[in-house]
Amino acid sequence: MILVHVVVPLLLASTALYALLCWRPALIERDIFPVEKQQKKQKHVLFVTAHPDDECMFFSPTLAYLSRRSDVTVSLLCLTTGNHDQLGEVRKKELLKSAVTFGVTPDSVIIVDDQHLPDSPKKAWNLALVAKTVEAVVVAGDVDTIFTFDGRGVSGHQNHIAAYMGVKHMALTSQRFKFQRINVYALESVGLARKFSSILDTLFAFGMAVGGGRMFVADLAAYSQGIQAMLMHESQLVWFRKLYLVFSRYMFINTYTKVN
Repeated sequence: MILVHVVVPLLLASTALYALLCWRPALIERDIFPVEKQQKKQKHVLFVTAHPDDECMFFSPTLAYLSRRSDVTVSLLCLTTGNHDQLGEVRKKELLKSAVTFGVTPDSVIIVDDQHLPDSPKKAWNLALVAKTVEAVVVAGDVDTIFTFDGRGVSGHQNHIAAYMGVKHMALTSQRFKFQRINVYALESVGLARKFSSILDTLFAFGMAVGGGRMFVADLAAYSQGIQAMLMHESQLVWFRKLYLVFSRYMFINTYTKVN
């Protein structure tokens, strides 16, 4: 009875809402830039990730949306080469190919190769070093808005969490950004059931958007864009990542909270 009277209506409502938001994305569009920068003719958005493939596995709905805006330039800052399995050089090339899928030029992709920021779930990063690294890119590129992970890192990976902590540290403590504002948004981590519920998570995600968060929904064209980007990461296409592309809500939905 619960299945018929509760679960099925929720599934149908989520599917219908997903279709509506794909048709009318203006329903969830919110400005992502500081008030004083909203009149800039060309705005600059920076994605701060930990590994090559993070950009398409977790942020593709947002990247696909921004790739359609002529008034936005997008840059990617990846804090490692993804050298955990000694494939760093291969993965750097894959990231550049993936970025092009979202309209991001190779010269707008910054890949950090620092022994103090290893690709490892077991080694802690120096948060001050992360903050310093990000701040240098923000200042050089006159960045207006940053998207990164939240405190749970979506998958719980320590490098994802350290990327968030470093960006947060920079945004909240740097004297520079007290006078030159920058918006920082953290990608919401959700539980396992929601994480792998594909478009069926739309209803729950929409509640966050209504509550003041930021939400991006990938229509089928944007979803295809994310798939194409992930296919560029040939070294990472093991069987469970192929399933991820089908079932993960992060291929269809991104929701963010504002950090600063």
